[in-house]
Amino acid sequence: MILHTVNKSPSTQSTLKECLFTATNGDNILLIEDGVYGSTTAFKALLKEGLHYFVLQEDLDARGIAIDQLAPEWTAISYTGFVELTETADTVCSWF
Repeated sequence: MILHTVNKSPSTQSTLKECLFTATNGDNILLIEDGVYGSTTAFKALLKEGLHYFVLQEDLDARGIAIDQLAPEWTAISYTGFVELTETADTVCSWF
């Protein structure tokens, strides 16, 4: 299983779209920094089945994004959750 981290806003970069195209069944997607904008309902159409979606709570808070703005597929996690995802992943792929 691969943990994919995305730190670019999907409204200015195609990074999230490229990541989702590449990710395979069972992979984890984690949005960090400006990538957290991709967790909102505005980008729900990009998501595909078979992936696990996470977003860093601290980065949501820093950008004023409330939990009720997220698409239901996304789970907010803390830095501790981020570390746990990296520990269970076979590989981590950072998308810039």
